[in-house]
Amino acid sequence: MIATELGQVSGSRIVSEAERRAAEDDKDSCDLEVMSQSLILPPTDRPYFLLLQGYDQSKDFVLYIMAGHTHVFGRKPTFREREKDRERERKGKRPLRVDTFLSAPDLLVRHLLIRRDSAVPEQQRGHALLRPFRGGAVSHNGVVLYREAVLKPGDLIGLGSHFVFLYRDPRVTPAPPLALALPLQTDGMTSFGPGNMMDRQEALRKYLGSNEAVLKFQANHADILLQEIISKNSTPDAGGGPLAPAYLLSLMIDYASKHLDPALTPQLLLKAANQIKAIVWENIKEFGDKHPTQTSPESEVDLPPPSVQKLSSDLRPLMFWMSNATELLNFFQVKVETMEKEWEFEAPGDPVLSADMDTCSDALAQLDDVIMHTFQQCVYHLTKTLYSLLPTLLDTNPFSNEEKEKEKAGVRDGKSHTGEGDGGEESDVSNLPPTVAGLVEVYRCSLQLTRDACLSPPLTSQTFGYLFFFTNTSLLNTLLERDSLFSWSRAVQIRTNLDLVLDWLQGAGLGDIASEFLKKLSNTVNFLCIPKTRLIQSSWANLQEDHSLLSPAQLHHLLTHYKLGPARAPPTCWTPPSGTDLGGDIFESFLDHPPLILPNETPSLDLTLPIPNPELLKEVTRLRTFLWGLDQEEPPANQRTRL
Repeated sequence: MIATELGQVSGSRIVSEAERRAAEDDKDSCDLEVMSQSLILPPTDRPYFLLLQGYDQSKDFVLYIMAGHTHVFGRKPTFREREKDRERERKGKRPLRVDTFLSAPDLLVRHLLIRRDSAVPEQQRGHALLRPFRGGAVSHNGVVLYREAVLKPGDLIGLGSHFVFLYRDPRVTPAPPLALALPLQTDGMTSFGPGNMMDRQEALRKYLGSNEAVLKFQANHADILLQEIISKNSTPDAGGGPLAPAYLLSLMIDYASKHLDPALTPQLLLKAANQIKAIVWENIKEFGDKHPTQTSPESEVDLPPPSVQKLSSDLRPLMFWMSNATELLNFFQVKVETMEKEWEFEAPGDPVLSADMDTCSDALAQLDDVIMHTFQQCVYHLTKTLYSLLPTLLDTNPFSNEEKEKEKAGVRDGKSHTGEGDGGEESDVSNLPPTVAGLVEVYRCSLQLTRDACLSPPLTSQTFGYLFFFTNTSLLNTLLERDSLFSWSRAVQIRTNLDLVLDWLQGAGLGDIASEFLKKLSNTVNFLCIPKTRLIQSSWANLQEDHSLLSPAQLHHLLTHYKLGPARAPPTCWTPPSGTDLGGDIFESFLDHPPLILPNETPSLDLTLPIPNPELLKEVTRLRTFLWGLDQEEPPANQRTRL
């Protein structure tokens, strides 16, 4: 029994020793295997990402190689997300393929895109571009990243709240230094770079006094800033200049589009457009209370029109917002195009991006409405005033002694017969005879309105195009219905008055527009100015060829009622050929006015240049100080930046 026990004990000791040695051998072999897997050399011919912090050790690798020229980080999609991708592919909109799947729950299906070499040929060798997908939390060297940025070897990339990678490119020698992992910085005025309190105070002072076209703010202050800009700059006399609202809002949106969450910019565009529209609608209502509108200018004959000076003064707010809305429309369109370009790598048909695009489209539509309604109000009321003054061009004789005496008296007084002038040769109507001075004064005040508001050249041209269209249509219809004017002597008087107006418009820089829209009136007057002896020898064919702008019905009407003398019948050569259609209306339609074409041009406000004038600089400085005050209310007292 003792032997057996001893044998058993001895045997058990021998088994245990063998197991121990086997276990040690297994341990050694396991360590070597793990070590061999860990001692992986990085590539020497392409960039890679070294994991500094991960989420799940059982799933995360230490090194991720950028095999292609584009690389997408993301997470594995859910079943529903895979179905959406398949649906997009069926529609020909194939989303980008994910190269590296990470396991953290706060990552998007497509979270970060990196491009290098042939994918971004404009970048120097060794530099790449990193771009977060919409909604993906990404940091670059510790700074929150919303948009595309240059990625250099040695930079740190953060994805979500868990992953941190070091970017390396072994083709760049010597290896650049590692980027410092900076704390996440906000985008507000409290962040003026690293350094002590004195450094930040100096940076703040320089920023507040700078004439650089920059207006920094935090996202949570966007609504307050928007309200401050519009409420303090909503009238032509606010002090910031004629384009102050457009310039300040452009500064605000430019900063948001470059430094803040992309989701904020479409909202800002729409909020700004809606506030402007509300102000303009109130201005139109106030203007309508002062100047009630009627169905058409023709119905205003018995109503005394307001003086053109009073009218232009009341139109200033509308012209002011027409000009600012035009500048903002041009600026918004550029920003929307830039946003669309930034979204080209996003998943096609993403509902969030579609909603943002709808928001942008709505903002542009609101500004379209503002421009159209202010334009309509301005030209309507200016044409009403024109309507009461146009008959003088047909009815007065510039060669009469009475008119000459009035002209001499006006020259002696050195004043306009219709109001004060603003200086400049083209704005002086005192040298014009009273027969046309009142009419020209309307054009002069209209021109001054557009200049004071800095209205864009395309809209200025369209404003005068409409005024000249109305002048042409109204005068031509009046001329055609009054056959008492169908004689050489009356036509020469009309031609002289018309030439006086055209000469002034030419000197004011409006000659080309006037010639285009007044050409039918001018052609008709030229026809009536043909000497009678030559006219009676002219055939229908020749007259129609020389005055092709006149319709057959209009030419026939003029010839039929031309004053040849008592009991003198029209010559047979004026008879139109058989089959000529003479049934058309002889009068021009006021509905055939040129359509308003909304501008689509480069914004005239260049934010790459310093702030253009002292008035705007003063307002920008005020807004910077206002925002700094808002920032100071948030951090603890010992962290605030004092001026």
